[in-house]
Amino acid sequence: MLKSIKIKFDIIELMQFYWESKASKDKLPDSYFLEIAARDEMKVLYGEDFDEQSVRKVMSAVMNNEPLNNATKKEGRFWNYNMWMLEDLNIMRAMIQPIKQLNLDALKEEFKVDSKYEDLEVVFVPGHIEKEYINDNVITFKFFQMSPQPEDTTHILIDGKEVTDYFMDKAREVLK
Repeated sequence: MLKSIKIKFDIIELMQFYWESKASKDKLPDSYFLEIAARDEMKVLYGEDFDEQSVRKVMSAVMNNEPLNNATKKEGRFWNYNMWMLEDLNIMRAMIQPIKQLNLDALKEEFKVDSKYEDLEVVFVPGHIEKEYINDNVITFKFFQMSPQPEDTTHILIDGKEVTDYFMDKAREVLK
């Protein structure tokens, strides 16, 4: 029986502050970038070619308008995604809104009898390559996979599906 669903978007809120600060030409210290990089939620992104120092390096380069030298593929992708958020802050804000309002409570009713886990955790991170990472009852989603529609930026899709439908489908896969 599914008893609880926890949605964590703290890192995206920290990133929003970073993007808003950069856009308003405020400076943030490397310690802010390292604080984000050290968060447990970010660890799913780390491997031999992307780690805490990669996060610091990329965020610092973006903040200081510096080129990203000798970047790995994942660092380059992370840099591109951060630059995309800075192109139009309204698109970034539109992407954040659905995850702040995300409600998956209908899954509790659907899985009130038979569920693989009692608790489900849904986490959003500024990922680089993979769309999601599934580790037992934790689904970590790449924030940047969300696609605002050009004609209506309040309409956000992932792989052609409405945001909530996409997350519900992934959660069902984990809970079965």
